[in-house]
Amino acid sequence: MPYTLILTALAVIVLYHFGSNYQRLSRNIALAKSSGLPYVVVPWNVFSIFWLSSHALWTPLLKKFLPTSLQGLWLELLHPEWGYRSGHKPFAQIGKDVFLVVSPTRIHGFVADAEAVTQITTRRNDFPKPLEMYGALDIYGKNLVSTEGADWRMHRKLAAPSFGEKNNELVFTESLHHAQSLLRLWTGPDGHGNQTVIDPSAGAMNFALFVISSAGFDVRVVWPHEEGDQASQRKSEGTSMFVGSEVPAGHQMTYREALSELLHNIMWTQVLPPKYLPKSPVKVHRTVGKAVVEWGKYMDELYELKKSQVASGQNKGGMDLFDALIRGSGIIDGKSTHLQKSDLLGNAFVLMLAGHETTANTLHFSMIFLAMNWGSQKRLQEDIDKILEGRPISEWKYEEHFPKLFGGMAAAVMNETLRLLQPVVNIPKSTAPGRPQQLNLDGQQYMIPGSSHIFLSAAIHRNPKYWPAPANASKSHAARDPDQFRPERWLADANSADQFVDINYDDEELRGPSGEDTSAQLFKPIKGSYIPFSDGFRSCIGRRFAQVEILAVLAVIFSQYSVELAVDDYATDGEVERMPVGGKERREVYKKAVDRADNLLKTKAASIITLQLRGVSIPVRLVRRGEERFAFD
Repeated sequence: MPYTLILTALAVIVLYHFGSNYQRLSRNIALAKSSGLPYVVVPWNVFSIFWLSSHALWTPLLKKFLPTSLQGLWLELLHPEWGYRSGHKPFAQIGKDVFLVVSPTRIHGFVADAEAVTQITTRRNDFPKPLEMYGALDIYGKNLVSTEGADWRMHRKLAAPSFGEKNNELVFTESLHHAQSLLRLWTGPDGHGNQTVIDPSAGAMNFALFVISSAGFDVRVVWPHEEGDQASQRKSEGTSMFVGSEVPAGHQMTYREALSELLHNIMWTQVLPPKYLPKSPVKVHRTVGKAVVEWGKYMDELYELKKSQVASGQNKGGMDLFDALIRGSGIIDGKSTHLQKSDLLGNAFVLMLAGHETTANTLHFSMIFLAMNWGSQKRLQEDIDKILEGRPISEWKYEEHFPKLFGGMAAAVMNETLRLLQPVVNIPKSTAPGRPQQLNLDGQQYMIPGSSHIFLSAAIHRNPKYWPAPANASKSHAARDPDQFRPERWLADANSADQFVDINYDDEELRGPSGEDTSAQLFKPIKGSYIPFSDGFRSCIGRRFAQVEILAVLAVIFSQYSVELAVDDYATDGEVERMPVGGKERREVYKKAVDRADNLLKTKAASIITLQLRGVSIPVRLVRRGEERFAFD
């Protein structure tokens, strides 16, 4: 009898679940039909925590056991990163650059149309960020990422002065310093190079972390391989905090350890509330929980130090995020009635988080793409040589050299890398409950239902409407061109410059960095078609910081070295040396490395915060220019 009751109860629960899901799905389908847009029905919310954490298990099973007749586009759209993996193909298959995906619990819209992107990003009150997706970033306090409306304006105005054009010289200088340290890590003490770097992403991540620590927070982090180096010690003079491998009193982790553990394993703070992580039976949870506490302590110490400097009238100049945040907050003189210490710490955290991954990923992927495309790498080196004229790094000047790098091949490489591997695959927007929003597309009006999540898709970067192939390309090559790494597309003449119309912001303080996404000397994409830093009022406040940093490190590396894919899995150094230079054997060996890299880029990139290679690496070698082993024309 008890078993009968239990089975009956379970049956009722299951039937109720499926019945309610069917009702919700029917309602959402009706709303999707009323929009006038094409739609695809999927059985569950692709962006639910359950599906995000387990789709890699279920999707292969569905593809294996479902009859072919039941499979289709809906199955492809169950992958959270389909916008990167499939590019523009789903939009082409549907026949519209905006479409809806309907599940029982949510309607999602995906946008790969520049006109629609511009409407959505300029109508920020109609299409706000879905804040429920960002609550986990409030580890240390509210911030400009996790707020909307008047609160967001307050946080944006607080942070914007730290990212003005006048501060970029310090970013350039610090990037040059840490780029040279990175080179010494990768090429050895003698700088000869030609040694395999197993995981270049790790070094790139540390480079970006250390640059934003110094340029953004006045914290000098010493690279492990340079501890005790007198030059590094001298460079630290005048900084507010100097940190190395020794754990300071009152701490259980070094600054470097705390920051790396926190940022590299940030996903666990999204799964469990940070206050519960130290109590978890899982070791990695406890480690991240300790890092949350430890980095908070470091920021507390830095905050108190900066507050005393501001109160005493000290002005170090340059870009010092905490200094600018404290001065702008009014906390010292008691003028602030809304801002609290947690607001400053919250903004410091998200700027640190967002300010390192994009740069690190762009450096990492740029090197891999250039190693796979020797013609582009050679052209980059020639352009850098022309700009820098053989000057030593100590003589490079921001005001003289950055504009030239920003208008040349280095920026073309950066832009192309960001086009193909956009940091955030789906930039989220939303419509409020009960407030459907109109979109005008191709002269027609459509209605996005209320309570929808709208994603600006990375697929727009591979929409052939905005990224045409060269005029002399064959038909087959033209079809593939938007998916190919071709930085030379950005070096086209400026005939299309008038296509870009910048937004006139209602409050310049909200904009942050001055200047446009790309140089006027390069190809100018149609407004809304190039969005690696998002677009409109909520575009990335640290855009110019990242651009200065990326161009500086590319110039340092490629002015001295070439980057090759490592071929250790296919041939030893001795075997390569016995192969004729430029001959068939070397080409075949290198093609194996290129094919592997290409496959990993297409299949093993996934997002936690930003799009990165997950669980694999693509080894490279840096070799002095003129000593390349695989420099094929």
